Amino acid sequence: MNSWKKALLGYLKPAVWVFFFLGFSCGIPYNLLNYSLNLWLNDVATPKEVIGLFSLVVLPYSLKFLWSPMIDNVRLPLLAKKMGVKRAWGLVFQIGLLLSVWGMAFSDPAHDSWRFHFMKDGIAYAIPLGVYVFAFLSAFFAASQDIVVDALRIDTLTKQELGEGSGMYQYGYRIGMLLSGAGVVALAGLWSWRSAYLFASLFVIVGMLALCLMHVKETPRINQGAWRALLKPFSNFMKEHQAWIAILLFVVLYKICNAVLGRMVLTFYRETGFSNNEISLWSGLIGPWITVFGAMLGGILVAKFAILKLLLWLGCVEILTSLAFAGLAVIGYNLPALCLVITFDNIVGGMGGAVFVAYLSGLCDRRYSATQYAILSSVMAISTSTISAYSGFWAKDMGWPLFFVFTGVLMIPALCLLKWLMHKQR
Repeated sequence: MNSWKKALLGYLKPAVWVFFFLGFSCGIPYNLLNYSLNLWLNDVATPKEVIGLFSLVVLPYSLKFLWSPMIDNVRLPLLAKKMGVKRAWGLVFQIGLLLSVWGMAFSDPAHDSWRFHFMKDGIAYAIPLGVYVFAFLSAFFAASQDIVVDALRIDTLTKQELGEGSGMYQYGYRIGMLLSGAGVVALAGLWSWRSAYLFASLFVIVGMLALCLMHVKETPRINQGAWRALLKPFSNFMKEHQAWIAILLFVVLYKICNAVLGRMVLTFYRETGFSNNEISLWSGLIGPWITVFGAMLGGILVAKFAILKLLLWLGCVEILTSLAFAGLAVIGYNLPALCLVITFDNIVGGMGGAVFVAYLSGLCDRRYSATQYAILSSVMAISTSTISAYSGFWAKDMGWPLFFVFTGVLMIPALCLLKWLMHKQR
């Protein structure tokens, strides 16, 4: 009983609670750039081909490891002296994030005069560049804020507090995502998209206050060889894994099915006739918690079964998810069917995400775990972001039922490569 009481009291520490508010601030921009922006673009009749191209705005989340050494080693004049190196950078990034989201809000995609025009297959398209540029800047500042918060969590918490701090960060992040997802969609229905985005952006101030009020004694680390710090872990990975090319190719291929489907799914819901309230309730509010449940199941399965077999099994189930969406496309507007498909998709996605993270973690050498994991996850994220940019064109050319079948087919090369890796491992 004393151990339980001690564990619960650990969550009451101010040093732990501050990461709830920082996590909340980090969770706000994620759905503003994905879920809510996707629905906003749909609301103003943006072609699905252009919506697919918006998947590229979140590339900074995939590339943030490239500028993370700067946050450790470069001191900002005046601010660093008052706040410390990392907190100074964090405040600058949060201010940049706030201004960038305001820029998105005032660059209404329906009336954006700054547009990039292009032709494909004889059809003219226009990308609202104001929204696009400010969304990209928002992603850059949001990803940079994540770097600072992750570093501060490691620097300021003791080993005993790390678990509690990470838990509080995740709770705050989830609430931030819910607010910027289902919450923003609901506010947009009551007011307007511009007002909803402006209101949501103000919650970044919560992170600013948390950053300014927390007590940190930082010791900046000087790194004279940033590129060496990146190349050494990669050369170690090549040495430790004889089939490293096949492994990297598998990492690239395994999540493409989910990425291409996920980029178009909100557009599919809207074109099928579901309202914003129905979509935000099931996809934005209930769906994320079903994903958490699926992730818990995935963690249990990892402890019980061989991880490569799990990836093979879940990959096959992912194909069934694509076929379920194809079935919904044939049925059309049907709320019970939507609920079943979203539930199935989120459970499978949560399980697959947990197992895949465990697989990537197992590939890493403990001496270079942070850098190797960052490289592997970035390789995956860059490929899924760029390939899913074409999802709108595929959906238009194929139609919804065939498009979803096609997303399932995208999983087959990954499963074939996985079977080869399983044979190689034996």
